[in-house]
Amino acid sequence: MEVVVTTAKGLTIKLRNFRQFDIRRVMEIEAESFLDGDAVLYLELYDEWPEGFLVAENGGTVIGFAVLVLTPEGDGRVFAIAVDSRYRGRGVGRTLLKAAFNILRKRKIGFVRLEVRVGNHVAQRLYGSMGFMEIGYIPFYYMDGEGAIMMRKVM
Repeated sequence: MEVVVTTAKGLTIKLRNFRQFDIRRVMEIEAESFLDGDAVLYLELYDEWPEGFLVAENGGTVIGFAVLVLTPEGDGRVFAIAVDSRYRGRGVGRTLLKAAFNILRKRKIGFVRLEVRVGNHVAQRLYGSMGFMEIGYIPFYYMDGEGAIMMRKVM
């Protein structure tokens, strides 16, 4: 997949499938966003389902990414989504999620779920605006001890 789109906030980006040489830039964004990324794990997830790993580019530079996985129950899961801090609030995350939903719909996936930090209210609002509902809580989910809100969306 490779498509050029303009976000709702007027930023032109290219959405495309991840390529292995993108891993360094993805891990830079991951480190800025989550602090506990694992490049080996990301490459393994890519090997398992290449179509589920998307990047967003602006001016030839990766500025965001989304990683999808398929659960044993047959649902989709947003394993990770992150945007370079210089591009946050400009519709990149929303655009990545919409592309991810299209991939899941093509596979006839009925539900998609994700986990989000309790303190990440910006992401919670984004997910809520895109149809996700809170379905649970996992204490001490993240390495720093913060809990996670579990969310799910009907596709």
